Amino acid sequence: MKRRTDRPGRAPDRQATTEPLALEIEKLVYGGMGLGRHEGKVVFVPFTVPGDLAEVRIVERKKNFSRGEATKILRPGPGRTDPACRYFGRCGGCQWQHLDYALQIEAKRSILEEILHHRLPQTRELSISMRACTRDYGYRSRARIHVQQRGDRRRIGFLHYRSHSVEDIESCPLFRPALNHALAAVRSSLAAAPQESGRTEVDIACTADDGRWAAAEARPDAEASLAECRFAGLETGDEDTLQRDVGGFILHTLPSVFFQANDYMVGELVERVSRLWSQCGSRSALDLYSGVGLFSLPLARRFARVVAVETSPEAAHLCAQNASEAGFANLRTMNADVLPWMEAAGSVAAPEFDLVFLDPPRAGAGPEVMDRLAEWAPETIIYVSCDPQTLARDLAALPQRDYRIDFVEGLDLFPQTYHFETIARVRRR
Repeated sequence: MKRRTDRPGRAPDRQATTEPLALEIEKLVYGGMGLGRHEGKVVFVPFTVPGDLAEVRIVERKKNFSRGEATKILRPGPGRTDPACRYFGRCGGCQWQHLDYALQIEAKRSILEEILHHRLPQTRELSISMRACTRDYGYRSRARIHVQQRGDRRRIGFLHYRSHSVEDIESCPLFRPALNHALAAVRSSLAAAPQESGRTEVDIACTADDGRWAAAEARPDAEASLAECRFAGLETGDEDTLQRDVGGFILHTLPSVFFQANDYMVGELVERVSRLWSQCGSRSALDLYSGVGLFSLPLARRFARVVAVETSPEAAHLCAQNASEAGFANLRTMNADVLPWMEAAGSVAAPEFDLVFLDPPRAGAGPEVMDRLAEWAPETIIYVSCDPQTLARDLAALPQRDYRIDFVEGLDLFPQTYHFETIARVRRR
């Protein structure tokens, strides 16, 4: 594709503070920005690629680094390409559409390796890879969109880069067709709604095969109930949930509960994790942050006893429903916050699990949960993370004399962004 050498995008509503300077970008860092150096000080610049020589204006100065914006690309780096989306550079949903996909994969692998090597020196002995997605566009089946009303102007889309202002978008090239239908339907529905100032959020999701979609207002304190979700699609039905087939299991889900968003990688993620737990004992397993049972059901097929712990009432209900419909009487679902549940479960004696699997939110499990795991001393811990920094922090909390990391792999579930998933296996020495 033709290399783009004009201005790659600017974070809105941020004022430049100095005259532009010429800056060469050395690498990409977690968070999506390019890193360069000026007079020995690190400068972070969004929408750049390694090898760019950019005209950069400093917009924010900190003690140890500065933030800048590229006003012009003087010399494009290798792999720079034209973004597929006309909103790119304003919409904050993507950071890397201007970078060839093969180079995105290598950048993510390098970022994961650097973070783990810095925090966990033992991982320097491992080969760390990053698995690419088979589709770098049109892969997404879930999203949270923002609705902002200012005066008589209503915007529906994603937040601007480093801003609380919303970029109004009609469609997203990362969305599956049915998800773009959902976005259009939400827009149409809100057009007739009363205009109230402020910003709200709406979760939308679609199925992989039949084109059904659902939308629900996102709530900070609780998920929308079944009755509060709006269902529609190319073919409507009587079901009150969206159904996903992953690895031969039918999973009922809702737009308001967590589920992996990449239709083309979720099955591979489950398959890769299942290979890892096939090498440990098969008596009992614990699934923390279990969601609707994406990993709980495969665990129940392998282990004699499985306990799934999930803080969301709706997700826990769906996990139990999915297990019942799959015929797993050996899977027990607990609706509880993970740490209080662990404190109660271990109040008399440490429970015995061959495997503890955890897939926590972006904030990670935290030191207290990891301390409990170290006390319980399971044979194997498998950790799936969407944030390599919190993953490294949590794994560093395990005593190295007792546990060693013997497997790390990244999977690109989020092409065109800096995000990715990481699988790490830790085994007791």
